[in-house]
Amino acid sequence: MRKNSAKIVKKIKDFILENNLIEKNDKVMIALSGGSDSVCLFHILNTLKKDMGFSLYAFHLNHNIRNEAKRDEDFVLDLCKMHEVPLFLESEDMLELHEDSGMGLEEISRKKRYELIYKIMKENNINKTATAHHLLDHSESIILNMVRGSGIRGLKGISVSNNNIIRPILNLTKEEILCYIEENDLKYVTDVTNFDTDYSRNNIRHNILPHLEEINNNVYNHFFELSSIAGEIDDLLNELASKIVIINEDDKVYIELKDYYSLHTAVKKQILFNMLNKLGIKKDINSKAINNIVDLIEKNNTSFEISLINNIVAKRRYDKLYFEYLSKDNRESFRLEVDNKNKFEVKYNDIFIKLEKKDILDKNSEDKYVDYDKIRGKLFLRTRQDGDKFSPFGLDGSKKLKKYFIDKKIPKEDRDFIPLLSDEENIIAVIGYDINNKYRIDENTKNILSINYKTMRGKHERRH
Repeated sequence: MRKNSAKIVKKIKDFILENNLIEKNDKVMIALSGGSDSVCLFHILNTLKKDMGFSLYAFHLNHNIRNEAKRDEDFVLDLCKMHEVPLFLESEDMLELHEDSGMGLEEISRKKRYELIYKIMKENNINKTATAHHLLDHSESIILNMVRGSGIRGLKGISVSNNNIIRPILNLTKEEILCYIEENDLKYVTDVTNFDTDYSRNNIRHNILPHLEEINNNVYNHFFELSSIAGEIDDLLNELASKIVIINEDDKVYIELKDYYSLHTAVKKQILFNMLNKLGIKKDINSKAINNIVDLIEKNNTSFEISLINNIVAKRRYDKLYFEYLSKDNRESFRLEVDNKNKFEVKYNDIFIKLEKKDILDKNSEDKYVDYDKIRGKLFLRTRQDGDKFSPFGLDGSKKLKKYFIDKKIPKEDRDFIPLLSDEENIIAVIGYDINNKYRIDENTKNILSINYKTMRGKHERRH
């Protein structure tokens, strides 16, 4: 083994030992995509397995998304066969799962991948699964979490290990990985979607991090140091937050507020994050929602409800604060007949909707406009129903409203609360987003219906 490669292998072995990632007699499975990162991890662990006394396996999931998916599968098969490493091979139609799930493609792919990993681990008594996350991935995660508005937990980035998922090369730079690949003449496959900057992570990788590296070429290690500090702070907050007992009860959790008030604000927020964790929400949510809950409690609002992520609602009932799943049957539904199509105003939650018939179009207005005379029968303002379809502006055909929400990246937890304007045949407008292409204004339009939409957030008003 060449000099640089030997140093890298030692660096990884020391990292594994320092963090207790692999112990003697462990059965370790690698999530092997066939890309440069996972091939590097595969080769290093295969080099270390005899010395460290663990056995090695591999897992590959064919997502069937790209034309090269079968090529990647065949590459992994050949690689494992050549090194005599047992391979668990799975195949899923991820596009179909994406369509049915209501989740983003990246999100449902990750969810399914880990479901399969845990299933295989359980069935085969495998102790650990190793993923090929490295310093660049780690830095991307921290920036992405910051952009999304997460709290101190977001600064932790990717953890070294959690739930028997280990990341043995998290301390390697991308340059070290490519150096190792080159020195050992390792073959690998390239995922072309890694260069698609429409994906948030790739946008950060290709358009943001290079500029940060120009400022300081040690930026990735500094992100790693930052995550360690954030982890220490998170541990301290958890220790202080443990003074408040979180009670589990069916599909909800709650706390007694009696001893809550005397705590530091940071500890109060940590308790709320921990309540979400108890409900299975591991992904950090936007801190704004948590701040709103803290503020409402401080103002001694004895009864309130706030919608969070994944159809979870935060509710205060006197001296108790609840986080609970909102069942589909109990979600707020809304249906109102528009009794005057010429002029109508209504307030729905914190949304103000105004409909007005006009004969001229105001080009300086932010209102949405549709052809009044194309309306069929009565008008309704309502929320979504099973089987709804919509024809967005610019699209001649129609698509399921669920698919439209997915394409617009509207969070799943928000979709049941978005008001729709419909007549007796179609959805005319998804209020705040698009109008139906069939109702667009054209050269034959004589009468116009304007749709004005405003939301009220505290003292600040926003128009869409």
